[in-house]
Amino acid sequence: MHPISQEYFNALCYVRDPLVRGIKPETEAFTINKEVEWYTDERKILIANIFIDKFDNDWNFVIFGRDTRKNYRCIYTGVSFNSIEDARKELEKKLTEFSQEEHEQYPQGDEDSPPQYIYKQIVAPEKLHPYFRYLVEEPRFEAARNLIEEIIYTFTDPDGNFIRDFQTSGFDSRLWEIFLYVYLHESGFKIDRSFNAPDYVVERFNQIICIEAVTVNPSRHKQDLPEPTSQEDLDERLRHYMPIKFGSPLYSKLNKKYWEKEHVRGKPLVIAIHDYHQTGSMVWSRTALSDYLYAKRIRLTKDSNGNSSIVKEDIDFHEYEGKRIPSGFFKLPETENISAVLFTNSATITKFNRMGKLAGLGSQAIKMIRVGKLFDPDPEAFEPIPFSIDIDHPSYRETWSESIVMFHNPNALYPIEPALFPDITHIRLHEDNYQEITRPYEVMSSVTIVITPTDKFAQ
Repeated sequence: MHPISQEYFNALCYVRDPLVRGIKPETEAFTINKEVEWYTDERKILIANIFIDKFDNDWNFVIFGRDTRKNYRCIYTGVSFNSIEDARKELEKKLTEFSQEEHEQYPQGDEDSPPQYIYKQIVAPEKLHPYFRYLVEEPRFEAARNLIEEIIYTFTDPDGNFIRDFQTSGFDSRLWEIFLYVYLHESGFKIDRSFNAPDYVVERFNQIICIEAVTVNPSRHKQDLPEPTSQEDLDERLRHYMPIKFGSPLYSKLNKKYWEKEHVRGKPLVIAIHDYHQTGSMVWSRTALSDYLYAKRIRLTKDSNGNSSIVKEDIDFHEYEGKRIPSGFFKLPETENISAVLFTNSATITKFNRMGKLAGLGSQAIKMIRVGKLFDPDPEAFEPIPFSIDIDHPSYRETWSESIVMFHNPNALYPIEPALFPDITHIRLHEDNYQEITRPYEVMSSVTIVITPTDKFAQ
């Protein structure tokens, strides 16, 4: 048998119960087991892990094989070993036995549908979304391509349109749903996808939370503004244009009144939003969302002597090209039914590409250099910390929770405790001041430079 990384194991296996597998350091006290080693067999068909039972203080292992839907599921368990050495020895024996049988699949008897092949085209070539083509055809995105393929094997599609949408005009919104699915799974939520809406009903510590995903999309009837070319241009864009862009999809979801549905009534409801309206806009648009949600703006000013000071402003409205909307989404009628707005700027093909590379699902010949800005934990700091790092560097770490922000509604009927989402940034407004729970050195924004050895691909 061969050792594999935890990242590789996690990229293939999405069936473990959160309380069984030991998820995050923040919640480790609530888990039953702690995984310590991960393996594959000689054929690289099976995967396995060794874990310690915290209650009985003994060692155990589980072997996983693909069922007929290509999901990795348990096919054998070894329990109650006195030492990790004993568990490791028995695991190697069992993996060898399974390998000798030369099975590719291990049916469980409850599979009711074939595998979901997300890259099998089901629409005419001219209808394919350009980003879908890019994902399928571009050698630089091999890692993302392989990772998404594995995720979709276990992904539940309540309305039956997911793959069609992903291949066509709904590419961005469906990518956002995939991102949320992996984040919620990795963070330790139990996920219920049996409802058409909202998109996710999740549970942690007996608390049920409903999450509806929405995206900021390119304008249909006119050209969006080009990328800002100066700080002045960016500041103006954030004051009016972007709050209106965020406001439209948020207001649309508010009008759906999901809180009236039986399975949502009396539970926290979160709108999860991502900005895809322009290539690269997710790098700079976050502050506009905060301004719009709370009708508050915090900015840094300098006097004639160069001395800096922080100014807080109330915002009454946002106006652009004749369209005017009131600021303060959380002040709108019926928004008390929205517990929070969840946001990230990182649900992109590039994110999946980095995570796939970390898991070992892409070519080692492809290099990725990540450049961006980190949150400075210094309470006196107002500017982020620049960084640049090679993804292959041994010190590099990245999680799905990175760069996710939850903006809490101060008027919510059903507030959410930050402890339910311990691995993300939380922002709340209290007595006209922001209260922020931010993980030190959190990535605020970044771009990834992908370097391809074209001579190797030409061989």
